[in-house]
Amino acid sequence: MMGKSKVIVGFGMMLVMVIVLFIGSQRIYAQQETYKWVDEKGTVHFTEDPGTIPEKYQKDVAHDTQDIRQDRRDIREDTKDIREDRKDIQRDNQAIREDRKDIRQDTKDIREDRKEIQSDNQKIQADRKALADALKSGDQGKIEQARQNLRSDVRDRNKALNELRKDRADRRQDERNLRREEANRRQDVRDLKHDKEDRRHDVKDLKRDKADRRHDVQAEKNTK
Repeated sequence: MMGKSKVIVGFGMMLVMVIVLFIGSQRIYAQQETYKWVDEKGTVHFTEDPGTIPEKYQKDVAHDTQDIRQDRRDIREDTKDIREDRKDIQRDNQAIREDRKDIRQDTKDIREDRKEIQSDNQKIQADRKALADALKSGDQGKIEQARQNLRSDVRDRNKALNELRKDRADRRQDERNLRREEANRRQDVRDLKHDKEDRRHDVKDLKRDKADRRHDVQAEKNTK
């Protein structure tokens, strides 16, 4: 029974210590906060306890610490935006490289298509000459063979012409893609510059608000 009482008393003492430490930490935290407010006569007042500020001035209270916290949040947000802008620019650069690679491949394919068409045209001319010679000789076997060769080479040329049209269309599409990605990169570069400017502005605000807080704290000490 005695041991149980000691445990209860010890627990109670620990609970009291925790409460005291919590209240003390809250007071220390509150002392780090400086509030400024101006009354109807234009007199500037400083306090660390917002409860002492008249209710009608509560909305107009300038809280230096809150301003500093907001500035830091803004700077973190700006830094996040800058990282995203840089990632976007990297993606744009990668897409531009891919588009240029595709255009080079399309140009290579177009050259190959033209070579095949030129070769097919030469074969067709040779087939037509062979067919004319076969017709003169009257050899039905040679005539049929010459006609088959001519039809085959015409089909090959038509296929090469279709490939040429397709490769030209692909190159036009890749060129449009390239222009779009280059426009996206220009916009992302502008966004990056804008976000950097925002961050510089927020850093200046942070420095100014810190200076204001130091000034307010010093002014409060002078009024005491």
